[in-house]
Amino acid sequence: MSPRRKPLPPLNALKAFEAAARLRSLTRAAEELHVTQGAISQQVKLLEEYLGTQLFIRKPRKLELTDSAQAYLPILTEAFSSLLASTHDLFGKDQRARLTIKCGTSFMQRWLVPRLNDFYAQHPDLQVRLISSVWPSQTEVEAADLEISNGFGDWTGMRVERLTNEYWQVVASPTFLAHHPVTEDPFEIAECPLISTMGDRENWQQWFRKQGIHNAVPQPILESDTSTIAIDAACNGVGLLLARSFVVDAQIKRGELVAAHPFTLPSTGAHYLVLPNKPIATKVAAFCSWIKQRLDSEGHLCRIS
Repeated sequence: MSPRRKPLPPLNALKAFEAAARLRSLTRAAEELHVTQGAISQQVKLLEEYLGTQLFIRKPRKLELTDSAQAYLPILTEAFSSLLASTHDLFGKDQRARLTIKCGTSFMQRWLVPRLNDFYAQHPDLQVRLISSVWPSQTEVEAADLEISNGFGDWTGMRVERLTNEYWQVVASPTFLAHHPVTEDPFEIAECPLISTMGDRENWQQWFRKQGIHNAVPQPILESDTSTIAIDAACNGVGLLLARSFVVDAQIKRGELVAAHPFTLPSTGAHYLVLPNKPIATKVAAFCSWIKQRLDSEGHLCRIS
């Protein structure tokens, strides 16, 4: 039979010691806790007796901590801070419903975060928690209320809705094109430094083949495992990038990238709204309505689910 665990010291004694040790003053601790200095001193003495060790070295106009007290103080401060924060989150009068959204870093950084102020303006009662993901959930939305995934809509066990219409286009920075002028001749594109993103179904080889160039075996000067890095490289003049229209729309509008060739390639992939297979909560419905309205106003919303 395991020995009985010794109960915790009295809460008031712990609070008195933590305040006095943190403030290095019995007087200031009494003011913070709205009690008398004598009450603080009595509670600290009670804790010392309970623990069987001295906590303070009392000197004129100075309160010094023993080694035991210095080790104990941060533990108590963290515990009280955590308890206060959790109490506020759960029972605070200004508590707001938390909406947890899981999505890829590119979508989060390039599209969602720059527009969150608009969402908050429409829904000031909601708090958002963003969780970045490398791989989308497979059979259920994990640790989130909803997910925005980049893929092909072939998820099972979840409610899936296509959000975006996208196509592949060749883009580059104005600086790059100033040093590497190209025409509509795709053979000229093949001679330029190319950038690509690994893992995409559509690639440079398909782009050339769709224009009747079947023997082209492009060798990109740079490959990246994320579209974010590939876009940054293109903006910095590294080369021509074959990118999905949605992910470079902001850079094109700001003039950081421009279309370098008129030929575009339809995209089989897109961004999808992925929801758990259960009744939709009010906060989730509010976000779904907002994101569709924003995408529609920017001309990206797919109208066929």
